[in-house]
Amino acid sequence: MRGLLALAALIASVGAMPVAAQQIVTSAGPEKVSVTVYRAPNRSSNEAIDRGNPDGYALITETRTVTLPAGRTTIRFEGVAGNIFPESAIIGGLAQGVREKNLDADLLSARSLYDRALGRRVIIRRTNKATGKVSEEQATIRSGVDGAAVVQAGGGVEALRCTGLPETILYEGVPEGLSAKPTLSIEVDSVVASSSTITLSYLAGGFDWQADYVIRLAPGGTRADIFAWVTLASSDVTSFAQAGTQVIAGKPNRESTPSFGDFGSGSLSLRCWPNAAERRARFASAPPPPPPPPPPAPMMMMEARAAMDVIVTGARKVAQEELGDLKLYRIADPVTVAAKAQKQVGLLSKESVPVAIAYVSNVDENDVDGPIMTIRAKNRREAGLGLPLPAGRAAVFEAVEGRPILVGESATDDKAIGEDVEFKLGESPSVTANSDQLSRKGRSARYRLTVTNANPWPIAYEAKFAPTDGRMTASATLGKRDGKALWAVSVPANGMTTLVYTIRKNR
Repeated sequence: MRGLLALAALIASVGAMPVAAQQIVTSAGPEKVSVTVYRAPNRSSNEAIDRGNPDGYALITETRTVTLPAGRTTIRFEGVAGNIFPESAIIGGLAQGVREKNLDADLLSARSLYDRALGRRVIIRRTNKATGKVSEEQATIRSGVDGAAVVQAGGGVEALRCTGLPETILYEGVPEGLSAKPTLSIEVDSVVASSSTITLSYLAGGFDWQADYVIRLAPGGTRADIFAWVTLASSDVTSFAQAGTQVIAGKPNRESTPSFGDFGSGSLSLRCWPNAAERRARFASAPPPPPPPPPPAPMMMMEARAAMDVIVTGARKVAQEELGDLKLYRIADPVTVAAKAQKQVGLLSKESVPVAIAYVSNVDENDVDGPIMTIRAKNRREAGLGLPLPAGRAAVFEAVEGRPILVGESATDDKAIGEDVEFKLGESPSVTANSDQLSRKGRSARYRLTVTNANPWPIAYEAKFAPTDGRMTASATLGKRDGKALWAVSVPANGMTTLVYTIRKNR
């Protein structure tokens, strides 16, 4: 009996001993960071980046130094990307294994503060417009973050900002669980205290990039200066300063994965409900809307585009590397990939590249498309290029009286070395093509294709004939391109050229 009492006393004393507090080590930010941006997988080359919601992603690699005590420790990595995919995080350099990973999803913002204060007491501060006197009153928030703020105070229930006085909400403190930065935390067990330099790598959404080409045609249209930008876009709340930056061209196979949460929706918009009389007065006194402004001239449109919130840096050396079947473009100098911003850095600059201009139509029997002005260049070193060209959009200019005038805009897909690069600018009013049926007998039909050139200089014209379930003969020798019969001809200045062709269909 005495032994049982002694054992019970020992158990009670052990149970009463304080449990060791969870040790927390915080890494405020990386010492070094690398950002590799992948394009939005479903965005075509002629579509611009969705600046409000970039649909690509990035691989972020951070280097951090942490000092760990012995025992179980939670390491908090502050300042990771807000759109991190936490399940993709890889941590290297730790001698200990990672027991657990967590992402702190709630950022400190006006919206999250209000949301966490629902049902709690706050202070309403009001300012009298006439006297400037400030008064404060305790109240309890009774509504959510959408619409009007309903609060309960000593005078009853009211909607905030419906009194006509400037009003604001004061909070007693920051609710537990809100973080000023997106934070990834891990839990580790350390045998001994140590200091480690670790790498943290993870995927994050809300990034995108594209190539933007600027082509300046020289007089005569046989040569052009080609300059290209890498345009980087981020909708993330985290900036990555002086990052080693790479972009990947190609389309890796990746399943769609939603991000953990929307860290960018921290704004709070509260409004009062107008009553019926106020609504009638508001609409009765509202002046009619002004007429729409006239459309801007092409150059004004280009200037307006340049005035967007885009950071443009000087030309930088970009090295192209192989990455399996993909192409990696490494920017030599560090780049700050800023939060909710777009940046451009120089990709390439080639002067006096030989180009050819042709007007191209697609022909299906006697159905002829309008000729498309097409600029072509050969992606070979001896032809002034000779490097993998990423997909992107292009603006083509031609000098008129010493000033660059926009000729048209186009796009190109990814082009390997040795491929022809084409920029299709649209139909020209000076070059037309049409086809007339001359005769039809049984399974045979005879057509005449007429091309007219109103320019005071000769032009190159091409007609690409769609495959037919029969046999085609023509009054001129036809070539072959992309599996289609091709008629290539020079049309004289202010002149025309014709081709007579016959299509005999199979039974």
